[in-house]
Amino acid sequence: MYSLLLDSADKYLGIGIALNNEIIDKVYFEAWQRQSELMVPELEKILKKNNIDPKSINEIIVTVGPGSYTGVRIALTIAKIYAYSLNIKCYAISSLNILMNPNKPSICLMNARSNRSYFGVYDGKNLIEKDQVLTNENVKKYIEEHKDFSVCGDTKYLGIEGERNDIFINMLRLKSEENEVKNILSLKAVYLKD
Repeated sequence: MYSLLLDSADKYLGIGIALNNEIIDKVYFEAWQRQSELMVPELEKILKKNNIDPKSINEIIVTVGPGSYTGVRIALTIAKIYAYSLNIKCYAISSLNILMNPNKPSICLMNARSNRSYFGVYDGKNLIEKDQVLTNENVKKYIEEHKDFSVCGDTKYLGIEGERNDIFINMLRLKSEENEVKNILSLKAVYLKD
């Protein structure tokens, strides 16, 4: 069974292909404000490289935010088109949750600009702090108060070296009946900002 994994919520473009829950290929690189022009060609390349007919995809796992307003919609739109046209399952995952260290509680962060962060705290599949927007000052305070937690994500904007984990393996781990999209047409992005 082929799974297509898509993420474009932050400054990276991520496409993964899994066969029977094992990653067989992935593309992940910085593409800030270029995901819209690069996502479809990169998807076509990775499918062609692995001799996979797009109609052979059996399920899609996609991040739904929080993140960049445009970025989130790119992967989400592709996922909705595939899931609807092929009548296959789609799973919606938090773009923060996929950043976690699966072996310990994780503070997952993305730059929300204007001295703010997208912030969520997870312990594996368990939510400790819901996805939200916090000031960078409050994020640093939380990190200071939870020194035994992993700090995950591209956190250079905070002056902290964040742990980078394999988002594609995490997407497969997080796929569950709970985050299966029941009506693909109702799937919406999670933005958190006004």
